Amino acid sequence: MNGFSILMFIFAICVLLVGLYMYTGHKLNVIAWRAPYKNLKISDWQRIGKYTMLTSIFILAIALIGLIFKFN
Repeated sequence: MNGFSILMFIFAICVLLVGLYMYTGHKLNVIAWRAPYKNLKISDWQRIGKYTMLTSIFILAIALIGLIFKFN
């Protein structure tokens, strides 16, 4: 499980960076072309980024628990 925890840790960092990118007000072009996301304002992108960063903190916590206890 230690290898899986390391992968979860890397994934959580990537999700945190994407959330930070959206929180600074940038559009994420990968999802911006879809109909529900076409006419979003900067404040909407910031709100989505904030919740994305919060989600990544939960993933990071699970990864750290796995690294600490080294489940087998």
